[in-house]
Amino acid sequence: MDAVGLVGAAPATIADYQVVRVLGEGNNGRFYLARPPARLGLPDEYVAVKVFTGTHSEQAYERGVRELRAFAQVASPYLVKVYDAVLQDSFLYAMEYCPLGSLAAPARPLSRGEVLRAVAHAAHAAHALHEAGLTHGDIKPANILLTEDGGKLSDLGLARYLAPGVTLTGMASAASVEYLDPALLRGDRPSRATEVFALGATLNRALTGTGLYGELPDGEPLLAIRRVMSAEPAISPGLTDDEAALVSACLAPVGQRPVTALQVAERLDRLAATATA
Repeated sequence: MDAVGLVGAAPATIADYQVVRVLGEGNNGRFYLARPPARLGLPDEYVAVKVFTGTHSEQAYERGVRELRAFAQVASPYLVKVYDAVLQDSFLYAMEYCPLGSLAAPARPLSRGEVLRAVAHAAHAAHALHEAGLTHGDIKPANILLTEDGGKLSDLGLARYLAPGVTLTGMASAASVEYLDPALLRGDRPSRATEVFALGATLNRALTGTGLYGELPDGEPLLAIRRVMSAEPAISPGLTDDEAALVSACLAPVGQRPVTALQVAERLDRLAATATA
């Protein structure tokens, strides 16, 4: 989630969740820190609640719940736990809260090894989703939450299920565009290959603070999309040779990329071990 562009105070409650404060913005919604209701029987003092923008029908709610249920059933220690989903005008869901922040907004400075390990864990999580027949749809630094041991992939890209008639270009935010395989912007469906691209773009940004296309216009997704479609991605010179080689492999034409996110994860595991040795 992105801790930027916050407007307005947090409500006291959302459904039967007691809101503590706003955590940040995500694609098509806002995250809140909240205390969970007793009905969930959770040991957690806090959860993160995402409330999607706009109103949603019962059918959209059912689609969202179906995807969240499938997400929750994937066995991976590197996926955030999803606890609940509610339709109250807008669709919302609750997930575990990670107080260390995300790769986009960490609560403390991170070592190179910690960044590599967090992206490695996200790649393992993506592979687990792919093996279950799912795609995440929005892999980026803001959606890799930090833990003491590495990271967890969060914020499944549900907007495509809540508004299935809206094109990807109509729902993408400027903050997400640099992580999208241009093939998606041309109408392809999310796949293992497009998520390998996203992992490479995420690694480039997380390690160097620079994007593949420079700084895209904030808040203007259509301009950002035009730049991505008209420019070649540029790998940051701040990467080591091995890191740059991995990013380059992830961005290569389909058929030349790593076939699975697991292959990306294993290379990242080795890089992280070397960085922390």
